[in-house]
Amino acid sequence: MAAVALGAAADATDADLRAQLGMAKSWLAQNPPDGTNAPARRARMAVLQAAGDRLSDLDYRDYARSWETNKPLADLLEARHPVLGYLRGVTDSAIDEIRRTQVREGLAVWFIYNMGYVFKTPRACFGIDLDGRGVERLAPDLDFLLNTHEHGVHAHEPLFREMLARNKPVVARWYPGSLLVSQSTNLVFGEVRIRVDIGDHHREQPRQRENMLMFEVDCGPSANHAVIYHSGDGNNMEKMHPVQPVDIFILHTSVGLPVPEAIRHVKPKITFVSHVMELGHSPLPPHAWRWSYDYAFGVIRDIPEREATVLTWGERWLAPGTTF
Repeated sequence: MAAVALGAAADATDADLRAQLGMAKSWLAQNPPDGTNAPARRARMAVLQAAGDRLSDLDYRDYARSWETNKPLADLLEARHPVLGYLRGVTDSAIDEIRRTQVREGLAVWFIYNMGYVFKTPRACFGIDLDGRGVERLAPDLDFLLNTHEHGVHAHEPLFREMLARNKPVVARWYPGSLLVSQSTNLVFGEVRIRVDIGDHHREQPRQRENMLMFEVDCGPSANHAVIYHSGDGNNMEKMHPVQPVDIFILHTSVGLPVPEAIRHVKPKITFVSHVMELGHSPLPPHAWRWSYDYAFGVIRDIPEREATVLTWGERWLAPGTTF
């Protein structure tokens, strides 16, 4: 079914593709991963994949550079490329949903882009590795912001500035004015407790070692002590040392990290396979580093569906037992 949807989307006019994207968006919003619906989800994700594959990495980089310096160009590129209009629309919708959602008990999670997530409990709201046009709008809503490393698709400087201007903590290893962390440490923000591991972006490259913050986050009693382990672009699972049982494991699909082995090593209840469909990377050889949805699902094909999944931009996932 996914192959049929992909072929249809690939041959569609822009108007048809926008209509298909709209239908996929509505369906995905109503059908988050439930451990049984991966084939149906992949059929809708194939439409999004086809739309993304029409966009070059150079066009996306022009788009990202224009967010602050040339907003008319950013608007033009969104109008010209259906996938950018989709991304902007679901990002804005997610931000609005985050703002109006009041969690009574448990944990709500929104996937924004690449490896960027927002987490909301009854007593806290925070983000990790947020990037994307307009995410600085979240500054009034976030209690603190965590950043694994300085690569652009993991860090949105307008959001950093807005957070710091409001005297809200930003934890990073590089950004001036943030809470700079370069070694393993423990942090506490309200009822949320964070333990920082130091990982390797590329364990086989000397200059890419010891340069990745990895966060083990205990979301506190109001979230039933749900534990998140976000490993950023860390590719050395031997440096991933959660000390509590992990509920949500967030990892990069492919930086040389053996994903199934890493999942077995961390032993989470569920894994969100991330850094998928990052539009600033090329989909074409020789540097085809825009990992597709099909690639991501292939990586976890031997993992039970209820234990590992792939989210699309703007989707919300609820921890079991979460109420509003």
